[in-house]
Amino acid sequence: MDISPYFAELIAQKNHVIVPGLGKFYQSRISGYYDEASKSFFPPAQKIEFTTEYRHDDKLVQYISQKSNISLTSAYAILDEYVKDLKAVLKNEPVTINSLGKLEIVDDKITFLTDENTQIINEDFFGLPVVDTQKIAPVILREEAKDYSLAQQALNTAMLDDDEDEKPKSIIGRLVLIFILFLLIGGAIALFYLKPEIYQNLINEFNQNKKEQPATLSKDLSDAEAVQKADSVYDNGDIEAKLKAKGFEFEDVKDSTDVVIAENSIPKDNGIRYEIIIGGYAKSDIAKAEAKVKELKENGINAYILKDDDGPLIKISCAVFYNQDQAKKELIRIQSELNPQAYIKPIKTLKK
Repeated sequence: MDISPYFAELIAQKNHVIVPGLGKFYQSRISGYYDEASKSFFPPAQKIEFTTEYRHDDKLVQYISQKSNISLTSAYAILDEYVKDLKAVLKNEPVTINSLGKLEIVDDKITFLTDENTQIINEDFFGLPVVDTQKIAPVILREEAKDYSLAQQALNTAMLDDDEDEKPKSIIGRLVLIFILFLLIGGAIALFYLKPEIYQNLINEFNQNKKEQPATLSKDLSDAEAVQKADSVYDNGDIEAKLKAKGFEFEDVKDSTDVVIAENSIPKDNGIRYEIIIGGYAKSDIAKAEAKVKELKENGINAYILKDDDGPLIKISCAVFYNQDQAKKELIRIQSELNPQAYIKPIKTLKK
């Protein structure tokens, strides 16, 4: 599957795209400048550049999952396969990335050559053409009119006359608009005196709408009755039947009176808690571990470093349970959506 078109789409949105295992494509702004040799002004522009140094993120994987309507696990697999195939081809020949440029290996290092025809425009790029000052015709002042040919002087005279004709036309147009406005105002005043009941009806209707209040549940209803009354809007079988007949598909709405909230069990003395571990670092790499926790939190994952674990590694957890069955269910979801290598770490708590 060719996922390279997604690179340009993300660059247009975020100004960069990180391809894990390969590198980072990003836009750099080129300021406008004047070239003395060609006597030309070059406007501000954008250039696509590439570097193998980057800080990992999963935005490309999430974008592939969204655009292709597949799971995050499948998106990771597609991306890994694409990068492996690309690197294999690069060993023998350059690789063209659609809409961006060309990658090749020079002195055992991946380099990138931007496609000059590529322009991913954003608010920093003005889309202006190059201005060649040698092709700009000199401005001729009116004082030099004596050097004009007779035909040029006749043309200029005609143009001036046309401008003068436009002024009276604009004045007449304004007078006509003012006259129409007075007619409308006069008609409204005359209608008020001839048919005052029309205005009175409008005023009464406005006051009636103003006094209307939104309907509320009766104060006499108990909390349970109020919830059941609110949920009853989903029990209209006629609406559901009509929608299904037209080909609509939808999930049944849960009645809030049926929702059961399971209480987390409180750990007892010498009990066990179950941490779900999604990452590990050497003891000397505490800075990397803290950076990873920060990155995960920025992506909405409640990650933290275990403080009471005496193992050889710094472990990063994303969830804690005091029930083993609950922990196993959550582990299945995390392995499928975040990290296939995640595992459960049982830890004895409340030691005496």
